[in-house]
Amino acid sequence: MNREEQYSAVWELSNSRIRWLRLHCACKKDLKSRDGLWYLILGKFRAVVQWPLHVKYRKMHFFGANTMKTQKAFTLIELLVVIAIIALLLAILMPSLRAAKDQAKKSVCTGHVKGLVLAMKMYADDYDGNTHDSPNQGLWDNSWTNPPVVKKYVPNDGYAYWGIAYFPYAKNKKIFSCPSADRVDYWPENGWSEDMLEHFKYCSYGINGFVTATRGIRNSTVERNTNIYHDFKKHDEVIVFQDHIEQRLDNNGDMFHIKPGESINLPQWRNGGTQGKFPEGVQECFRHRGASITAWLDGHASEIEETTGEDVPWKWYTGATGPLSQQLASNSVW
Repeated sequence: MNREEQYSAVWELSNSRIRWLRLHCACKKDLKSRDGLWYLILGKFRAVVQWPLHVKYRKMHFFGANTMKTQKAFTLIELLVVIAIIALLLAILMPSLRAAKDQAKKSVCTGHVKGLVLAMKMYADDYDGNTHDSPNQGLWDNSWTNPPVVKKYVPNDGYAYWGIAYFPYAKNKKIFSCPSADRVDYWPENGWSEDMLEHFKYCSYGINGFVTATRGIRNSTVERNTNIYHDFKKHDEVIVFQDHIEQRLDNNGDMFHIKPGESINLPQWRNGGTQGKFPEGVQECFRHRGASITAWLDGHASEIEETTGEDVPWKWYTGATGPLSQQLASNSVW
């Protein structure tokens, strides 16, 4: 018999004896008798015997199997099922969330180019309908030279971005930046590296060179600025700004139409672009999921899907029709 069984036997014996003595003493109503004395002694004895068992049983009840049985835990299979469900939901939701984010960026970009057309028209109204003959660069100041004091470029500085001329009307520098732009032309032919990209942050829209260049006066060697009211008759068919990797489109293989004599558009930016530094050049032009946000001279904006040029007429850039449009499209704009 082990100790626990001995405790149990003593417990039962003491309990039976105490029950008899309690009844006997109750009848005699005398705790001072010999039986009453035994009643008190056995009561104390039971307390002594009961204590270790009482403590042990209480521990077993509090920490034992009964408590463990009431605790419910996830099994490994259940956890794997939950993880698989979460992964499936993410796989379903992520494309939708990404599409919603891209759509939001497209909306911001559309607002930007519309604002740029308005800024240009305000400028033109102040200058008798003329646009500014913008340089073909993309910098706003000379911070790239690490000068002691940064100097902002004026519209006619050689390295200036065309947006500087229209900034007083746009008021916000961010309007010249597309939220979906990854990189732009940082002019490696100038000996610049990709470190220059931080200085080309606000120049992700290309301006149509036919809208901004000077034009020769007929039967004269004198040149004049382009006049949006005199030189373009159908403003809703003339591109002004659009998503592009280049800052100014000079019709030297950088416009969406096919230049006469070429077999495909954008030859300048295909096969790596300038010095092979821009393998993603064409994709950057159609940065909104294969579309380029384009602003027209009348102020509306639309998307031009990625194209090789067959569906883009010359007149969208030249603003002219017939032989004149072909003649203009055959020459670069400088």
